[in-house]
Amino acid sequence: MKKLNLSRLFFLLTSLALLVLTLVLLFRVAVSPYLSMIIRNPVTKMDAIMSKPFAVIKEGAKELDGLMSAFSENKHLKKELRSYKLEQLQVDKLKSENRELKELLGLNYGTDNQFAVRIISRNPYSWNKSLVIDSGKREIKEKSLVTSELGLIGRVTTASQSSAHVELLTSGKNIDLPIKIVDKDKVIYGNLKAFKSESKTMVASEFNSNESISLDAKVYTSGLDGETVADIPIGKVTGFKNAADKLKRHIFIKLYADTDNLDYVLVVGKE
Repeated sequence: MKKLNLSRLFFLLTSLALLVLTLVLLFRVAVSPYLSMIIRNPVTKMDAIMSKPFAVIKEGAKELDGLMSAFSENKHLKKELRSYKLEQLQVDKLKSENRELKELLGLNYGTDNQFAVRIISRNPYSWNKSLVIDSGKREIKEKSLVTSELGLIGRVTTASQSSAHVELLTSGKNIDLPIKIVDKDKVIYGNLKAFKSESKTMVASEFNSNESISLDAKVYTSGLDGETVADIPIGKVTGFKNAADKLKRHIFIKLYADTDNLDYVLVVGKE
């Protein structure tokens, strides 16, 4: 009886094992792929949803890094551009000074006592009235005339071993400089007086003649005071105010020289 029971138990266990094995095989072949697909699809979608913000953040970080790199490069380029512009301004300034100096040195007013000097001081409050020039080792005499490359701009009023003070024609003060006006074959003599800011012209009077003069007639220094050099260009005639008395006759003169932008000037003195 015991033997029979053991045989039945063995048969049941074997059958159960075969059934379980069959079910496992059936699950793996038929159910597992389907179940795996059911589980995998939501997980894949969830993974895609979860990974999208990280991808956006990563892409944003990459763009930010690119922007920072571009900003840094742009800043460097701006610095180089400013440096280049500054160097270019310095080069242009030197070229302008060299051109101005070359033109001054090319002038010849028939005296050995002429030389180019640098302007070392100019006050904005008296810009059109005066300036200070460097004497260097040269002796500059009072009443020496001072010119730009275009024409007369002023006269030395005081001088020392290191510098000299120049009073400009445009100061408005009475200059009393002897001049001559050349109109083709006619020449009249008079005195240069003061600058009139409203008309931006110099006034000349005290002429030796009432002879008519044309507009645009040229005006030069005459040197008739015995202290200044003759034939330095001053300007051209732009108007008249005639009078019966030739000494009270007024002639208006537009200056050739512009004193606003000067670095060097020419000092011209008697020998």
